[in-house]
Amino acid sequence: MKTALQAVVGARFNENTLDKVCRNAASTWAQAGHLAGRTFKKRRPVNPTPAAVAYAIYLAHAAGFSGAEIFSSAWLRVLDTDPPRARQLALEAKRLGLIDLRMAGDVVELSLSRLDPSPVRL
Repeated sequence: MKTALQAVVGARFNENTLDKVCRNAASTWAQAGHLAGRTFKKRRPVNPTPAAVAYAIYLAHAAGFSGAEIFSSAWLRVLDTDPPRARQLALEAKRLGLIDLRMAGDVVELSLSRLDPSPVRL
């Protein structure tokens, strides 16, 4: 992780700062369920909840994804879900009242007003 970060930031950060960023990222990823282990962190598959999938759909939609492509977005892949599993969890999120969703084949009608009820003001 440190090598990848260093490749992006170059010499702007010293070693101590890079170490701290890596520790904080590893802690966040561990809390999110992506890493396991106390000393040596290892990637583990995530078991996403319907709420996490609803938020990932919200982020994908905000990034410009629409229709069936939402279910194959990077935000859902981070949750270790393939499109069929993402659809299943999205339907569960609908049942929980988190999102409004209708699907028929590849046609997806989505409303996220329950997650963000305030209108966008520019």
